[in-house]
Amino acid sequence: MGGCCSRRYFEDEDGTIKYRLIYGRRYHNLSNSMYFVANDEEEAFRLSRYHEAIKEIWGGAFNSPVEEKLRQGAHVIDIGCGTGIWILDMAQQYPNSKFVGIDISPIQPTEGLPPNVKFVQYNVLDILPYEDSSFDLVHEKFMTVAFTEIQWKEQVIPEMIRLTRPGGWIEILEADPGTSEGTATKRLIKAVNDFMVSKGSNLTIGKEIPRILETTNAFSEIKNQHKIVNLGKKHGKSAEESLKFYVRGLSSVKGFIATSMNIMPEHYDALVETVPIEAEKYSTYFNQYRICAHKKN
Repeated sequence: MGGCCSRRYFEDEDGTIKYRLIYGRRYHNLSNSMYFVANDEEEAFRLSRYHEAIKEIWGGAFNSPVEEKLRQGAHVIDIGCGTGIWILDMAQQYPNSKFVGIDISPIQPTEGLPPNVKFVQYNVLDILPYEDSSFDLVHEKFMTVAFTEIQWKEQVIPEMIRLTRPGGWIEILEADPGTSEGTATKRLIKAVNDFMVSKGSNLTIGKEIPRILETTNAFSEIKNQHKIVNLGKKHGKSAEESLKFYVRGLSSVKGFIATSMNIMPEHYDALVETVPIEAEKYSTYFNQYRICAHKKN
């Protein structure tokens, strides 16, 4: 039977408790953030490792028609930039453009940065410290679990619109929790979904975002693309990396999901270890959605 786990807290200089350790993984402790994925080195590795697979799945680091603008010199912001790998990749490709990465976790590099890159620790729910219409491209990826559905509608998307210049683009990449016939995988998917629903989140928000964007009447064009991402070696390199990303993601939320399932962490680990086996047997997959929206002039 699972119970409350041992927690060690990390304090800022003013005494604010910033992080907590749960079952050996580090998590946020912010009152206005529901993000329950770890923010430690293991999670940083997971996010960085998956970058190339995303490019293979989608045919590039972005899909908005901003190539020429980027070559000439654009202003780009990545909301929820994680390790900053997307920013660093883009900055190298487009040295004439300027890139800002925003995240609540300070897991980005601090030394040896290109001159066109800046990372800022900030929470988008606090309203970002930039003027209206500051960016030609506003990018966001895999933040489904960070916000409630109401926050998406009333804070996150309006803030992205505010930051985008007339004629600029918003690009969002999101995923759902997956589909499987495997017993352990289905149990974990249900546990994650139930936990998120209890917090007011919608794990299928990715497919809802185009409709939400349409209701704002801020865009002249909205492109919605959908990919089914199969998991496992038999589907190719990107699918193999997607499986690793998926399994590591389940491990990254153990601190909260094991407790919500009322099971011991060892039992949770055993379920997660079964996921790759079931993926190969039952062809587990998850959906990814990439939405590109052109703000009206």
